[in-house]
Amino acid sequence: MSAARFGAAPAIAVAVMLGTSTVAFTGGQAEPSKAATATAPSSTAPYVPKRLLDGQPDVRGIYLPSVTGNIGSPIERFTPEERAAYLRQMEKVRGPDVPAHGQEWTEGALRAKGSRMKMGTVLVTDPPDGKIPYQPWALAKRNYIRDNPYERSAFLDSRIRCLPGGTPRENLGGATNAFQVLQPPGHVVILYENNHISRVIPLDGRPHPGPNVQLWMGDSRGRWEGNTLVVDVTNFTDKTWVTGEQGGEGLSTGSFHSQALHVVERFTIVDADHVDYESVIEDPNVFTRPWTMKYDVWKRAPAGYEMLEYACHEGNK
Repeated sequence: MSAARFGAAPAIAVAVMLGTSTVAFTGGQAEPSKAATATAPSSTAPYVPKRLLDGQPDVRGIYLPSVTGNIGSPIERFTPEERAAYLRQMEKVRGPDVPAHGQEWTEGALRAKGSRMKMGTVLVTDPPDGKIPYQPWALAKRNYIRDNPYERSAFLDSRIRCLPGGTPRENLGGATNAFQVLQPPGHVVILYENNHISRVIPLDGRPHPGPNVQLWMGDSRGRWEGNTLVVDVTNFTDKTWVTGEQGGEGLSTGSFHSQALHVVERFTIVDADHVDYESVIEDPNVFTRPWTMKYDVWKRAPAGYEMLEYACHEGNK
């Protein structure tokens, strides 16, 4: 954990083009509660967040990805035999797994505190078997990409190539990446520390653009249902993965999709410091049915935590 992460937390001034006008706003980190580094409270009473002037529940602040929404739990359910076969295949195509670095510089310890899901929980909750419901041809293609990731650059995770990870892929975060939520009137803005990605989510009911507009993170339209931000996402490219383990290797990597991908996300404010996440994914060109992932996506960062400039290409050879 770098000491540069902590210190004075200046407000961040952001100007975002919204439609035909420029909206300037300030997004400082909301004050964390005393439970910021503890587990979620056991009370069953629903949490009532304070409201902003435009009526939105206040979810502003800087968050760390949950350990279970990242590398602490499998995305899909695989048998020990399947995992062992995959590891043998990876050694065949790239040699022994020799980690490039230790974990002492990552934020795993911070993420581990306050995670409310049991380690090992499978993130795909529907279908009940915990598997992404690929069409047979698509499963064969996914498995070939997964098992031969170094055959061509297009087989590598877009995040590994310093490109946007897509939605919902980018919400799985990374060992060193944080998120910041800003709420200018009528909008929710999510800033991803990873690769300077941002999402501007209007709440005014405007329609999605026409099908000729294709975006790496998709086009987002949101609404609040109580404590839950519901985000409808369309207009995708086919250049990202739906999901995938951190680091570009793993049994769920290679989860390609078509431009027909449609994602409905639900960010639920659980308490002052935790946000749960659900995404329902459908793509009739690739999957046999819609499917769902759930995990505790964010926990509030400690007071004074700062997001740093991300330089994915710096020093690469």
